[in-house]
Amino acid sequence: VGRVAGAMEPTPQAVKLAAAFKGALTQIEDVLTVQRDFNPATARRTFHLSVSDYVGGQLLPRLCTHLRHHAPDIGLAVEPLDGVRTSDLVAYEGLEVRLSVGKGSPIPSASLRLLDDRFVVLMRRDHPAASRPFTLDAYLAQPQVKVTGVGSNIVDDTLATDGRMRRVMVRVPSWQGMVEVIEQTDLVGAIPAHWMPAVLASGKCVIRPMPLGDMTLAIDAVWHPRNNNDAGHQWFRKTVHQMFDPAVARI
Repeated sequence: VGRVAGAMEPTPQAVKLAAAFKGALTQIEDVLTVQRDFNPATARRTFHLSVSDYVGGQLLPRLCTHLRHHAPDIGLAVEPLDGVRTSDLVAYEGLEVRLSVGKGSPIPSASLRLLDDRFVVLMRRDHPAASRPFTLDAYLAQPQVKVTGVGSNIVDDTLATDGRMRRVMVRVPSWQGMVEVIEQTDLVGAIPAHWMPAVLASGKCVIRPMPLGDMTLAIDAVWHPRNNNDAGHQWFRKTVHQMFDPAVARI
C-alpha cells in the first residue's frame, strides 16, 4: 500500500494479490458449498468411476439410466479397472468398484460392501453334464473357458489349496464373451451368480452350483477418506450401492 495525495492507495502488486486471493477464496467457498449442499436434480458435477468388466456391464446401464432420470446434469467419467492401479484422479476424487481380492488400495481408503456374490457353473442347456450329478470331480473333468483379468484366479487359487486344477481350454477377455462361447460349445465356465437372470433369459444355458463349498466373491466400493463428508460424493456412493439392490437388479 502506498500514499497518494494524502490517502492510502493499494500498489499494483497489492491489487494483483487481492485478485488472486479473491479467486482462491471463491474456489474454497465453492468447494465448501459442494460439500455442504447437494441437490442431484439441479447439481452440475462429474463423478469419476473405475469399474471392472465383471461389474461394469451390468452396473453402468442401470446407473446411467438412473442418472438421466434423477440427476440429468451429473456427468460420469468411467475408466477400466485392470487390477494394476487406477488413475490418480479416481483414487483421489472418485469411486472404485472392485473385487475384494489382492493386496488392497495403495492409498488410504474407505469402503462400502456392495455385494457378497458367489460363483456358479454355466453350461449350455443340452450339455451332457447338465443331466448328471455335478460333483467336484465332474466339474474338473469338463473343459473350461476362463475370463482373464481382475478376480479371474479366485477359482484356481481355491483349487490349488487342495492341490487340484481345472482344464482351462479357452481364455477370453470378458464375461459376455464367455457366455457366447459357452452357448455354442461343450465348454463350461465359472461365473458370478448375481448377473445370472440376464444371462439365463435367452434359455440357451443352465447353471449348476459351484462344487467348491463356501467360496464367496465380495464387491466393494472404495474411495479416498477426504470425500467422506462431501455431500455429493455421499450421494454418488449411495446411488451406486442402490444399483446392487435386488429390487433394482430384478433378481
